Amino acid sequence: MSVLLKKEMLEMTRSYKWIWMPMVFIALGIMQPLTSYYLPDILEEFGGLPEGAVFDIPLPGSEQVFAETLGQFSQIGLFVVVLALMGSLAGERSSGTAVMILAKPVSHASYFLAKWIAGILITTVSYLAGAAAALYYIYLLFDPIHIQQILLSSLFYMMWLLFTVTLVLFFSTFLKRSAAVAGASLVLLIIIALASSIFVEPMMWTPGHLLELSSLAIQDETLTGLWKSVISTIVVCTLLVSGSIGYLKRREWVQG
Repeated sequence: MSVLLKKEMLEMTRSYKWIWMPMVFIALGIMQPLTSYYLPDILEEFGGLPEGAVFDIPLPGSEQVFAETLGQFSQIGLFVVVLALMGSLAGERSSGTAVMILAKPVSHASYFLAKWIAGILITTVSYLAGAAAALYYIYLLFDPIHIQQILLSSLFYMMWLLFTVTLVLFFSTFLKRSAAVAGASLVLLIIIALASSIFVEPMMWTPGHLLELSSLAIQDETLTGLWKSVISTIVVCTLLVSGSIGYLKRREWVQG
């Protein structure tokens, strides 16, 4: 698996994913603190207010700004992760690369797990780069945030990213076209996120509640349904990985 993992990392380097993915997250991380801080000036300059009108917007707290930054990651960043990983297996299946690799003495588990680990690594690095950029500007423009809140919030959010990567690779195993993988992944992720914000109590037993936990942790509020969401995420990811590896072992997968 180490050889396959090196192959995945090299392919990500050659496709510049190690550059543009972190750069997108960094841009999102910088944009939210700057927008929150300079919003009154922006509205005054471009809002078309009558002369002499006073538009007073209170400055948000640093915790709220970071929570809004996570919201940006959950929207635009979500598209970035899906688009970067949607062809991981489907692309190699359609190009015939998968046949060449699996014809050698390579286990199906190693083949999938190498892609899974590489996807988690690049997504985690991208998030950490974006979060670091956001926290730097929050430190400059707002009050600093306690490190415990940052670490706990980031832990929950990275678990959500773990689920996202696992789900995308699961669809990439079953679907032949990358566009179909992207569509199915985005639709399901958006539905889970929306349902978690509307049906809070029943959705605590889903990975979608991790987004709420991340927001609660950064604002130092009570973490309701913590273990329900964490356990369900671990179980769902394990089932998705096992199902993907099991489907890879079918003869018609490489022949499809």
